[in-house]
Amino acid sequence: MQMSVLSRLFSSTRLWTTNIRSPGLCSGLKTSAAGGGETATLPVKPKRPVNAYIRFLQSIRPALKSKNPKASPTEISKLAAAQWQVLDLANKSKLEVEYKKDQAVWLQQNAKYLSQLTDEQKEEIRQSRVEKSEEKAKREHRKRVKDLGKPKRPLNGFLLYCQDQKPKNLTRDENRSQIKSLSEQWSKLSETQKEPYQRRAADAVAKYREDMLKWEEKMIAQDNMDVVRRKNVLIPPPAKDAAPPTKSSKAAAAAAKPRPQ
Repeated sequence: MQMSVLSRLFSSTRLWTTNIRSPGLCSGLKTSAAGGGETATLPVKPKRPVNAYIRFLQSIRPALKSKNPKASPTEISKLAAAQWQVLDLANKSKLEVEYKKDQAVWLQQNAKYLSQLTDEQKEEIRQSRVEKSEEKAKREHRKRVKDLGKPKRPLNGFLLYCQDQKPKNLTRDENRSQIKSLSEQWSKLSETQKEPYQRRAADAVAKYREDMLKWEEKMIAQDNMDVVRRKNVLIPPPAKDAAPPTKSSKAAAAAAKPRPQ
């Protein structure tokens, strides 16, 4: 846990990895992890064609980026949308015809693709979609709580020590070496030497808990119950409706009732 956090702490640039195509892809099949490391083969799914507007966007994006080098992707999309609104009908119709032609080909290819799938492959695809949906929901939830101002969890004593000792402008290999070195240094520190960092961490945790309580009270007041920890949500117990009396219970009650003398 500490090592993974340290990797992010020391990395000053994003590291990119290269995806290597497997032999299965070259032969019309792709491999995917399934069942705890085992691999399963799936036919390569045909790519759905993009619609007329996306084709237009893709065709003019390079020119827009060249003319507006500082524009964000969202701003580029807005510029493209404005040009699409004034695009003549002939060019729009041409793009639409191209899309429908590719769409017809894709429908045939996709039908063939689906017919090749076994029950196991269909289940694998279904499970993959479920996992992607869950990951998307988690990303959206993290973004939402961030936008709502959720307090950040504080660093522990060891990470505070690393933060103070962190050199700047390290290469990837230097980062790895530094992580290992700092971990060894921390393990050799006495409790007295660690105490300032542990105290800072304890103070940060206390403040974090206070901030979280205030933030959750605010979220409850704003009816954002889904971002509040369950233990802090007070939900009244459901009302227990009394069961209607049965004939036997009525008879028993009548028998138990004292008769007038």
